[in-house]
Amino acid sequence: MSQAKVKQKSLFGQIMLWMLIPLMFLWPLSLLISYPIGRSIADTPFDQSLKNNVSNLAQQMRSSYTEHALSTWGLSIPVFDSQDQMYYQIVSSNGETILGTTKMPQPPAADAIVMNQPQVYSATLYNEPVRVAYVWLDLGNQSVIGSHFQSNSVVLIQVAETLNKRKALAREILQGVTLPQLTFLPIAVLLIWFGLSRGIMPLNRLQDSILERDTHDLSDVPSTDAPEELQPLVRSFNGILHRLRRHIALQKRFLTDTAHQIKTPLAGLRMQAELALQTDDPVEQRNSLTHIAAASERTARLVNQLIALSRTEHLAEERLELAHVDIVAIARDQTIFAADRALQKGLHIELDVPDAVILVNAHAIMLGELMKNLIDNAIFYTHTSVTVRITSDATHAHFYVLDDGPGIAPEEREQVFEPFYSVLGEKASTGSGLGLAIVQQIADMHDATIDIAYNSELTEGERHGCVFHVCMPRVASNLCE
Repeated sequence: MSQAKVKQKSLFGQIMLWMLIPLMFLWPLSLLISYPIGRSIADTPFDQSLKNNVSNLAQQMRSSYTEHALSTWGLSIPVFDSQDQMYYQIVSSNGETILGTTKMPQPPAADAIVMNQPQVYSATLYNEPVRVAYVWLDLGNQSVIGSHFQSNSVVLIQVAETLNKRKALAREILQGVTLPQLTFLPIAVLLIWFGLSRGIMPLNRLQDSILERDTHDLSDVPSTDAPEELQPLVRSFNGILHRLRRHIALQKRFLTDTAHQIKTPLAGLRMQAELALQTDDPVEQRNSLTHIAAASERTARLVNQLIALSRTEHLAEERLELAHVDIVAIARDQTIFAADRALQKGLHIELDVPDAVILVNAHAIMLGELMKNLIDNAIFYTHTSVTVRITSDATHAHFYVLDDGPGIAPEEREQVFEPFYSVLGEKASTGSGLGLAIVQQIADMHDATIDIAYNSELTEGERHGCVFHVCMPRVASNLCE
């Protein structure tokens, strides 16, 4: 059952979407905020007008000393215009209405009355919201005031107005804000689209440059024109290309080396097989079969070492996962595995290791492969015995393999670690020349060093013997041991 094709998302579309969603959310939010701001702006002049009306009434009361003047108070206050209704009231401190509307609301309760200072509050009058200005006024000992208010000369003056003009002005303010926004919003979207299109042009050019490359072109992608945000992506991509080139080179080298090295033993196998077919002599046929068996064994060993070399080269390119391992235990296991091969050749193999655990930071399988190749190399070239030894100091662990073979001359000790290099001698034609190359690769992976020297423990003068010494750091937890 085939999986449904996943719809690819456009980066341009995603950026546009996440830029427009906040814009579409903030625009109506700005309208909601603008309306109360407009109301507040509209209230300011109208509130001041109400305060002026209250102040005018207060001034009339202070300057009026006759009954006739009392009856004309408030005539200067317009009670109705084309939009709003206005109300006024004058009451004594004990609640007696002297003039105006009797159903006016009461000012907000306060801890102390502030005299002669106009103030404003919101209320409801005749089921309609109004804005009210008021002032507490002390009229003193005026005779006409005393006849109406007896001994208390404090009065409350209020002027109320409905809110129609205020609402109309607030709407005009809101429209003045909204209409330009409605005009500029599409322009802003177009500018965002244009700017975003220009902004992602380097990404499009980078994409085109990659698509136009030849399928065999694995060179690095130029990063000079890439924006700063794309530099990490380009560097990562170039890193992948570098590893790919390296892996392809390793594969080509592996195939070339394999073809070159296997060609000779295969030719020998074919020649021995033809000799066996052309003769009826059982002895010669047996000799040919013996050579075929030996050549087959060498070819199998060569192929196995080629595969091991290829694997270590690839692992060297990757980040190897290291862990704390006991180098003594690994050396003991590899010596036991090699004992069979040594006994088959009539050789003596000895293990000289301490009883303590010596921890190193290593890949157990790769470290075992290093030891196996060094021990096999010693078994291959030694005459009588091989010694595997482990020692340690405060900071490093030391792995030695000693043999009593012909040894390696100082001028050849660097070259023996190159692939397919064999020391000239009686067994040069039978070795693969890969074991020490594998050892060097694994040592480099573990920050270890390898030294070669003559075996100074031998007493026989005709053979120098050989000592391979691998030195690698110990784990820090062992420093106190």
